[in-house]
Amino acid sequence: MKTGIQFGAGNIGRGFIGHLLWESGYTTVFVEVFQELVDNLRQRGSYPLRLLAKDGSVSEFSIDRIRAFPITQEREIAMQVAASQVAFTAVGVKNLPHVVPFLSEGIRLMVKERRDEYFNVFLCENMVDAPHRLREGVLEKLKGEERIFLKERVGFVGTVVARMVPVMGERFGIDDPLCVVAESYHRLPCDAEAIRGPFPQISGLEPVKNFSAEIDKKLFIHNLGHAVLAYIGYLKGYDFIHQAVGDDEIRKRLTGALDETQQAILRKYPDLSRDALSLFTRDLIERFANPAMMDTVQRVGRDPLRKLSPQDRLVGAVRLCLSQNVTPVNILFSLGAALHYDWAEDPEAVRLQEMLREKGPERVLQSVCGLKLEEESIRAAVDAYNAIKKV
Repeated sequence: MKTGIQFGAGNIGRGFIGHLLWESGYTTVFVEVFQELVDNLRQRGSYPLRLLAKDGSVSEFSIDRIRAFPITQEREIAMQVAASQVAFTAVGVKNLPHVVPFLSEGIRLMVKERRDEYFNVFLCENMVDAPHRLREGVLEKLKGEERIFLKERVGFVGTVVARMVPVMGERFGIDDPLCVVAESYHRLPCDAEAIRGPFPQISGLEPVKNFSAEIDKKLFIHNLGHAVLAYIGYLKGYDFIHQAVGDDEIRKRLTGALDETQQAILRKYPDLSRDALSLFTRDLIERFANPAMMDTVQRVGRDPLRKLSPQDRLVGAVRLCLSQNVTPVNILFSLGAALHYDWAEDPEAVRLQEMLREKGPERVLQSVCGLKLEEESIRAAVDAYNAIKKV
């Protein structure tokens, strides 16, 4: 039976990749840092998954054919890597260095055993250069024939994860610690140019040649739309993303912001289909509006300093629009709204408010967002911030 390694048994690991591997007939080997989660997976040998469709239908699955290892079992994990056909990571960019020893030792065993198959590592991480970083980290640990094997037969492949997996809570009426609730979105685009050997037949996994366009769609349509809903929705006192979508004023800002980025993306990538991009965006808004998801504005808006950084969803979208001669009116308003995010349980939100009190919005937009004081966009964002403050 085919085997896939999944580094990280969290929401994406269990709620998306584990599902796709199971659906494709694979045995999934989870590698996880939390011993209690490993013990629970081992004891039960399966976990429940609930998928919520945008039409309101609900599907229940029991994901079996699983094994689990704690990261302390280094030798055993390396042996699992060497015996697997494919690997995925969903650990967070900062934790990728911890994956390096398992992959490098697994590749070393492949070479030792004269394995001549191809092996691809799919990275479900929110960073464009994550595949390059992981590849270089693994390459550094290898020598001679092992390096040749990696260069010729091992692919490090970027993916775009768009299945939404809300944080579990009492609102779902589930007390099973292994259960995951997610939307039913099934597509996992990946960088076709990075694949080594035959494309692995895994449900939902879709090779995309123009992968940079796919990344821009995720960051500046999906993630941007989420940010608009979260930050303006938070200001208006909503608890859930679907409530924000239902607000006429917020929805007008949302569609305005997405119209701006759609124009910019189509100018940047003239080969893209306008109709297909419009369909993608309309479908996304319907997914945001799904009340069954009960996705909170706090989950979507958390870590505002990261989301306000120069290349991320808000400021990156401003830059994209300006580079394509599109005026980002609604995005700049949303940027001003984001500065007001002050949820007390989010350390980054607390720090953001401290910075605003100490430096003022202009300096925060300069130091956090990378905007220049003389830019018109910084004035528009400040004007929005101040206008919201007066309301």
